[in-house]
Amino acid sequence: MAIQLGGGKGVRAFINVTPLVDVVLVLLIIFMVVVPLLDAQLDVSLPTERVAPAALEDRRQIVVYLTADRRVRLNDIEVPRDRVAGLLRDALRQSREKVVFFRADADVEYGDAVSLMDVAKGAGARTIGTVLTRSEGR
Repeated sequence: MAIQLGGGKGVRAFINVTPLVDVVLVLLIIFMVVVPLLDAQLDVSLPTERVAPAALEDRRQIVVYLTADRRVRLNDIEVPRDRVAGLLRDALRQSREKVVFFRADADVEYGDAVSLMDVAKGAGARTIGTVLTRSEGR
């Protein structure tokens, strides 16, 4: 039983880690340069022009309000549920933005709220916004 040490013609397998270390170091340098750039802030300049109160009154907002006892009010006028779609369709025909604001009491069931939003969408509303009221404790 003899052992050959280097003199034989067999294939010796070894892993050359030098290219691997080169690639890892290049990636490390790239990440060290790029990561600080990712935290850059975006400067936003808000318009300083104020809207006149008369211009706000010219826009007619459509607000659908659902009470806890399932009554529906359209712009502070109580309407029957079966007439909501028709009245909304008429109001949205006159509106350029086709936006309906939806407001509901805290005790309203989720299904009732969603069904009323679907009625508004079916009447032609492109956007439905929700109106939130601030509680007194906050």
